[in-house]
Amino acid sequence: MLHALVLIALPLTQDATVQPLPRLPLPRPVASAPMVTINDNRAPAGRFENGTLTLALDIVEAAWQPEGNNDPVIPVLAFAERGRTPAVPGPLLRAPMGTSVRLTLRNRSDSAIMLSGFRPWRPADEDTVHVAAGATRELAFRLDSVGTFFYWGVLKGLSNWRERDWLDSQLTGAVVVDPAGTPFGYARDRVWVVTEWFLPYRDRPFESALVFNGKAWPHTERITLMQSDSVHWRLINAAAVPHPMHLHGFYFRVTHRGGERADTAIAADRQALQNVQIMEMGGTMRFSFLPTTPGGWVFHCHFADHVSDRVSLAGSPEAFVAPAGNRMALATNSHAHDAGAGGHDMRGLVLGLTVTPAPDYREPQITERRTLRLFAQKEPNRLPGRREAFGFMLQQGDSAPPRDVVQLPGPVLELRRGEPVRIIVTNNLDQPTGVHWHGLEIESFPDGVPGISGIGDRIMPPIAPGESFAAEFTPPRSGTFPYHAHMHEILQIGSGMYGALIVTDTPRDTTHDHVIVAGGGGLGAFAKQINTFVLVNGRVEPRPIHMTVGEPNRIRLVSIHGEEILLFRLGTDSTIADWQALAKDGADLPPALQVMGHARTALGPGETADFVFVPADVGRMTLEVFGRSGVSRVELPIVVKPRSDGGGR
Repeated sequence: MLHALVLIALPLTQDATVQPLPRLPLPRPVASAPMVTINDNRAPAGRFENGTLTLALDIVEAAWQPEGNNDPVIPVLAFAERGRTPAVPGPLLRAPMGTSVRLTLRNRSDSAIMLSGFRPWRPADEDTVHVAAGATRELAFRLDSVGTFFYWGVLKGLSNWRERDWLDSQLTGAVVVDPAGTPFGYARDRVWVVTEWFLPYRDRPFESALVFNGKAWPHTERITLMQSDSVHWRLINAAAVPHPMHLHGFYFRVTHRGGERADTAIAADRQALQNVQIMEMGGTMRFSFLPTTPGGWVFHCHFADHVSDRVSLAGSPEAFVAPAGNRMALATNSHAHDAGAGGHDMRGLVLGLTVTPAPDYREPQITERRTLRLFAQKEPNRLPGRREAFGFMLQQGDSAPPRDVVQLPGPVLELRRGEPVRIIVTNNLDQPTGVHWHGLEIESFPDGVPGISGIGDRIMPPIAPGESFAAEFTPPRSGTFPYHAHMHEILQIGSGMYGALIVTDTPRDTTHDHVIVAGGGGLGAFAKQINTFVLVNGRVEPRPIHMTVGEPNRIRLVSIHGEEILLFRLGTDSTIADWQALAKDGADLPPALQVMGHARTALGPGETADFVFVPADVGRMTLEVFGRSGVSRVELPIVVKPRSDGGGR
């Protein structure tokens, strides 16, 4: 069953800080279960001789520790290459196109298993294999399509990998078919498989772990890169939830995108610079980036839930009564949770990157900077349901703003390209915070991730209550960017700690240049609580935007809801308008993508998009903004007036 089917319907006004019901203990592997090996997907499985790959895979009941050495060990079914320990994710099936594959599948579990994905170039109904408990099946096929795919298995009675929950959730492995002539075992890229272990309850919080190649942050592999060496990655989302993936510090180019049964190359003139990409369920992508600036960086899912303790298994209680129907023994899991790297509270889908400086690298030394003073603080009864808002205020003049008010969204920070700036963030909250200048290609130290951003022994600390941090940088590119909290993201972003940052070469004409920030809060569908709300420019009933018929307008969309992919639609009740795409994530689109199209788009948390819109008719239009889960909708009025010279309709 898909995750959405186990939602708990709660009032829309419920406060996200309400304490959940107590957690139940986690399932425990049987005593004889072998511990899985964490598969980094560097080495292909099997034996390759004379154009033939011979591979034998067993399905076994195993024990898996997705977090640290002091965290829970849980039961899974896993793939094991014959004669080796089981692996999460499953062994990598990688070989050149044209390879003949001889695959033996043996099911050593006590449940029948359906498998698919070994031959993704075939129709789905021709690519399934049923293996009874204790049985063995043999397959012979040819690798007929270059690309990135994945194979998977499910328990008897299920029909698709999206229906898996916990026990069969890790029956997944990567399939990479290289171009013909590629030497077996050669790879210039890394392969990352996202999977989820998910144990639902109808009357209390679920248990979940989200992992890259079998591990969750802060226990994921730490990646070391050399400054300005090109990086090539393949990403496979085999979890039954989408993930808006964000890379700090650098833009990437997606060269190939695919799904379960397709992988399509993207023409070079259509490869946009971007730093966020929504990975749909079953989606794959190949992408490349150049780590031009040394220091500590992260690549992570931008759903606040997916980088929080909601996807950590630590802390389950000791006593447990096994529910009827559980095949595996259940016992205790009570361990102290690893505090993680640098004191930062992220968990789940995060990779840490360290970029080693080139021998001639020198950090810029700038003495003269424009100074802005930004305050992180709270205001009571400001959000829907009379919830307390977290947010920002910008100092105007010599006096600090009142401590008990915030601006929603945060004030638009207007910066000039190439002009050095110092943004002094003062924390008036009662908890630590950090602020990330999302998408800006700046030095690591001011990037805003406490305990990670920085280089050498100069690492950004959390901004403690009552303390300040000076983020000093020079924006190198004109564009539209968000800024937002980067600690306790569910609470802080979900309560209003975000805003727009606009970098320009000349002052904006704000009568024709419109910034629209869509955010909000609540726990979202992944948390199984339908209580999200959407705010557009800080309101559920936003103030109208005024335009003049026939005059071009730049629309800057900033999507920064922590738990929702937001859909935008501009038009009337009966028609949809057209607009021209200009930019994504603060970078101008290549000319081939700067085209007219229907005025609708979907943006994940942290994505921005710029469009030019020329209203053709006098009257009233609406920009609709709503969560893709469909639980909240906001309408921003667009009032189009006639030209002063009487032109237009």
